[in-house]
Amino acid sequence: MEKGFKIELRCRYDAWWRYNAALMCGCFDAEDRRTGFVSTTSDVADVGANLPARPAGLPDRSSVTLETPPCDHALLYVYIIPHTLPEGNDIDATRPFDIEIRISGPGCPHRTEKRKVNQWSGASIELRIARDE
Repeated sequence: MEKGFKIELRCRYDAWWRYNAALMCGCFDAEDRRTGFVSTTSDVADVGANLPARPAGLPDRSSVTLETPPCDHALLYVYIIPHTLPEGNDIDATRPFDIEIRISGPGCPHRTEKRKVNQWSGASIELRIARDE
């Protein structure tokens, strides 16, 4: 158990700038005792900002990466939080968009989870990550 897990959130949706992303991960040993906690965020604006357009100079944030310390398994929580709601309310124009969560680490087969995100409410995702899965 020399290395931890690498977790990458990816999104190619054009209006991804309307969302903040938070990744939080509890790390555990083989006896299920918590040994650590790591988190990262990718924030664009405060919730409720309702920006009229993508902020000028916003860097590419099509992926957000989180690495854990060495651990046996982990619980990952991903939160996608809209700060700017869609302009219209036409259901066809506001269909859910896709994100990918890529997980890798020593002794852990590469895994990709694909999820849909509601444009209005965002998403809350919980994933268990283990080396033997």
